[in-house]
Amino acid sequence: MKKYFITGLLICAGGASMAAGTQPGNDMTASLFPWVRTLHILMAALWLGAGALLTLYVLPTLRRLGAAGQPTLRSLEGLGLSRFMAAIGGLTLLSGLWLYWTLTAGLATAAIRSPSGIVFGLGALAGILAGIVAGAVISRSIKRLDALGERSADGPEALALHHRIARASRLALALLLVAVVAMSLGHTA
Repeated sequence: MKKYFITGLLICAGGASMAAGTQPGNDMTASLFPWVRTLHILMAALWLGAGALLTLYVLPTLRRLGAAGQPTLRSLEGLGLSRFMAAIGGLTLLSGLWLYWTLTAGLATAAIRSPSGIVFGLGALAGILAGIVAGAVISRSIKRLDALGERSADGPEALALHHRIARASRLALALLLVAVVAMSLGHTA
């Protein structure tokens, strides 16, 4: 089992050609690994950056503007903000799950229980939870807020939705930070 985990680490460290010969039939995985890892890193960076911008600046501004911010929210939704966030979050999670599967040799117990396996697993759990919070709470609440329209944008339901979005956004951002830190430390554990 250690051989498979070391193979994954060699591939991850850029030694795809060294690791490719360690297991018959692993050439495809070895050649895909750096590309999927690059996709994962880029999508995670986009997800974290967009989440931070929305959580720290855009959503609080829209909340302060009340009804006057409704056209901006509608415009953001019209431009596909929710679809963009779902796409980058989904690609991050799918590529991360593939990487974890590969690095743990198909979820081999010894690899999962290794220090690196534990750190990557905790990071994966944080990322998955962030995706659930984003999809189940934030996205749905933003759509409900958008559906209220300008007439109800200052009402109690809108205020409750703004508070729900703010809490969930802070939670998702914290989870994404945990995931990124874990992913960066996983190779040194």
